[in-house]
Amino acid sequence: MNINKTRAAAVGAVALALALSGCASGSVDGSAPAAADSSSGALTKVTYGIFPSNTVAAFQVAKDRGFFEKHGIDLQLVVGAGSSAAQLPALATGDLDFMLASPVTALTATTQGLDVRIVEGVTQNDPKIVEDSTAVVVGASSTIKSARDLEGKKVSVNALGGIGEIGIREAIAKDGGDPKKVTFVQLSFPEVAAQIEAGQIDAGMAGSPFIQQVVSKGGRVVSDFIHDTGLGANELVSISSGKLVQSDPDKVKRFTEAMKEALPFLTQNNDLIRDAMPAALGTDPAASKKAQLSLYNPDVSQETIQLFADLLVKYGIVNTTPDVAKVIWKP
Repeated sequence: MNINKTRAAAVGAVALALALSGCASGSVDGSAPAAADSSSGALTKVTYGIFPSNTVAAFQVAKDRGFFEKHGIDLQLVVGAGSSAAQLPALATGDLDFMLASPVTALTATTQGLDVRIVEGVTQNDPKIVEDSTAVVVGASSTIKSARDLEGKKVSVNALGGIGEIGIREAIAKDGGDPKKVTFVQLSFPEVAAQIEAGQIDAGMAGSPFIQQVVSKGGRVVSDFIHDTGLGANELVSISSGKLVQSDPDKVKRFTEAMKEALPFLTQNNDLIRDAMPAALGTDPAASKKAQLSLYNPDVSQETIQLFADLLVKYGIVNTTPDVAKVIWKP
């Protein structure tokens, strides 16, 4: 596999974001951003970028239950492409206030000169459940049994150079295989089941409820790589721009306070999220009912974020170790 091509793909969105950073900012729907007006009780418009996963349903539940409105926020979810990196340019221009991302997105961006901050944790791997977050799945006829068997195979990830690539490589290494001998291709989670069935990939990274689509056809999980590599404490986080956290700390504070109340509620009410999945994601209701969900936790572990940074360097995604202390926002 050509590591240089992989690295270029991983940072391509970052480069685009840098190129766009001088553009005029505005809201995603084209309207003027709403201004905060706590005296009149008006809601502040907050745009949040999110990629297709069960977290879309989770955030919709939190919004419908009034957690954001309580803190004066009109939350607008903007569902993008198959990975967080695709929405990074909108964060740079100010069209998005926050976005859901792997820590990899923020860390890679900072090595390219973009001022991005991790403002809060979102999902955390449940060590007791294999299928609760992202994992590597294979079809019913596959001979792949473990991470080591991915050596020499074509494996899909939702973003080249992202958490899937560094996590799967590290899982292969820990299982005694050669992490360099795997070919990665980029696919969004909803595409994985069909591509496995068509024989276009040997294995694929998927999240719930898309894991269940593969398993329901006789497939199985062969690597719980998030858990096995120690990346699970902060699998997904909320990120923002350095410009926003400096220019409007009140918006950031109110958003994070709403999240601190919403996330424990979501952990305790998984059935509400499952019920919301068909409308939010277009998934089969039966598969949604079987979805295993991650824990929702607002905490940010600096130790875990540092591990992400170290693996990015280890597998050649970035050339310099990101400054983790700078990336993590401190109120």
